[in-house]
Amino acid sequence: HQHENGDCFLCPVRALGRRVLHIRNNGGTEETFLSAFFSNGSWQHVTHTNISSGLKLAAAALDYPSCKGIPIDRIDTHSLRCGGANALALSGYSDRQIQKMGRWRSATFLEYIKESLFEFSAGMSSSMKRNFNFVNVEGGVFKDVTAVTLNTAYTSN
Repeated sequence: HQHENGDCFLCPVRALGRRVLHIRNNGGTEETFLSAFFSNGSWQHVTHTNISSGLKLAAAALDYPSCKGIPIDRIDTHSLRCGGANALALSGYSDRQIQKMGRWRSATFLEYIKESLFEFSAGMSSSMKRNFNFVNVEGGVFKDVTAVTLNTAYTSN
């Protein structure tokens, strides 16, 4: 069971209610699918191709190739599952909850969950600047190169 979130427009439960009312107010019956729409005098259904085309159109309008580095041909309906899993993970939902919401029977959904670059790289720059002893293996002989690298000026070729 889903509960409304209190938002008049952005609540998925209310949106579903509006969809059912719209269908029924426009000649649909209890048997009419939620994916139905009325066009050219008859009921049609949203297809995979319709959704895929809409996603690609939206990505192009938002200039995803330039702004996000995502080529349009990589965007498809599977992007919705990936994005949903990521959104839930970043919102703090457990792996079990994400698996249930996405109706995954196995742990394959974990492949979709990517930490945002900010969260992944937090503190990385600071960690990289610390001094530490670095040992180089050269011709089978261990040699500490820390003093050499710290006291050598960088020159570009």
